[in-house]
Amino acid sequence: MNLGRWTRRRGWIVGGTLLVVIVLAIAAVIVWPQLIGSNAAENGTGTTSATSTTNPSAIPDPPVAIPTPQIVPMKPSDTAPTPAGVTAQLAKPLANKAVAQLTGIVIDPQTGTTLWQQNAEQPRLPASTMKLLTGAAVLASTDPNRRLTTKVVMGEQPGQIVFVGGGDVTLSARPQGAPTVLPGGPTVADLAAQIKAAGVQVKSIVLDTSYWQGPEMADGWNADDIRGTPQDAHGYITKMQALMVDADRVDPGNEDSPRTGEPAMTAGKALAHALGKDDLPISDGQAPPDAKVIAKVESQPLSTLLAQALEQSDNVLSEALAREAAIARGAPPSFAGVSAAILQVLGDMGLSTSGVVIKDGSGMSELDRVPPQVLGKVMAMAVAGKPAIQRILLTGLPLAGVSGTLAPPRFSQPDNKAGAGWVRAKTGSLESTYALVGYVPDQGGRIIVFAFNSAGVLNSETTGTRPALDSLAAALRGCGCSG
Repeated sequence: MNLGRWTRRRGWIVGGTLLVVIVLAIAAVIVWPQLIGSNAAENGTGTTSATSTTNPSAIPDPPVAIPTPQIVPMKPSDTAPTPAGVTAQLAKPLANKAVAQLTGIVIDPQTGTTLWQQNAEQPRLPASTMKLLTGAAVLASTDPNRRLTTKVVMGEQPGQIVFVGGGDVTLSARPQGAPTVLPGGPTVADLAAQIKAAGVQVKSIVLDTSYWQGPEMADGWNADDIRGTPQDAHGYITKMQALMVDADRVDPGNEDSPRTGEPAMTAGKALAHALGKDDLPISDGQAPPDAKVIAKVESQPLSTLLAQALEQSDNVLSEALAREAAIARGAPPSFAGVSAAILQVLGDMGLSTSGVVIKDGSGMSELDRVPPQVLGKVMAMAVAGKPAIQRILLTGLPLAGVSGTLAPPRFSQPDNKAGAGWVRAKTGSLESTYALVGYVPDQGGRIIVFAFNSAGVLNSETTGTRPALDSLAAALRGCGCSG
């Protein structure tokens, strides 16, 4: 049967039937009142009853049965993928030269079985996939419902207030409701309103950034990444000061905005402006012990901040969260403390830290090194819920072809679009390295975890290493790899 012809014919029949129905309906509207009137005259009444003159529009429509929409969870497959099946499935995308110098691992998180690997133990520049280790450390060390507090206290001098940073880089200088890259944070305007309500006549502002310690820039960071270059005015990092607004972006609504490079001073000026006193003297210092609190605001829960950091791959927010893990582990809130905390968490998870070098919590350091097998095993544990709280790590992962750093043009090419809407993963790119770590359900609904890392990459939106890595993940989506 020619389905196309049958469809067109069926459309003609339906269309013709519909036309007949419409004609009859129009005739009924025109003729029916006349018939009613005629019947009334024949009955000798000369008038029509209330029933006979009822407005058709007043007649209620018959009830329409609307099915209840349902979201049905996938049923986990009992059919386990095999190494041979996965290897065969990956053969075609692996033959693409654009995968470059590839290392990686594929894991069945349900059993912990390694289904495929290629030099997975080789330490590699993790780039932003380092944020997965930071996330694991945050979840393993802190209360995910905890919030960060920014406050203003009275200073030692009359009219002096102290703006005390609490590590919340999502504090915003924008008006309430104005779009920001990191939405939902507290506002400087709220602090200013509380100060005014307290009746404090502000004469000067002191900035207290003592919540964090150590160097403000990590080993392996490039100062050009604060404001960018004339060719690429994109700010990736800033000086890590515990008091800042809008993650120190010059334009808080633009993800690609340069950073100011002076986070605390920028925050102080924002508070002075919100108070209507742009010319207030601003200086660095510390709050007096037991100083009276006159204003304070709180961040969203750490779990929400972590999801934002992962989806947007925000380096500054990731560094702030990493310091929370360090504090919880008894380490100093510094780059060194972050390294110690993450390494400790990996050890607690039973993972080898051989070859792991951690200089920051965001992956922006050119000196970071992590073997793909470590990242793959952390992801596998999160998927398997070992421990259960680690599953929170999955909530902020970008969705292929939809959100965050996996939004189009990712997963839009013929070789990888099958993964759109299915693959969830953390991306990474730094220098000549691209990385992709995440998970995807196969055709039977069984979750497969992957960690891919390519060095010596080819930079092209359609034929380069990024779409080649996407094709590897998409191939796993098409897996019925039990043979």
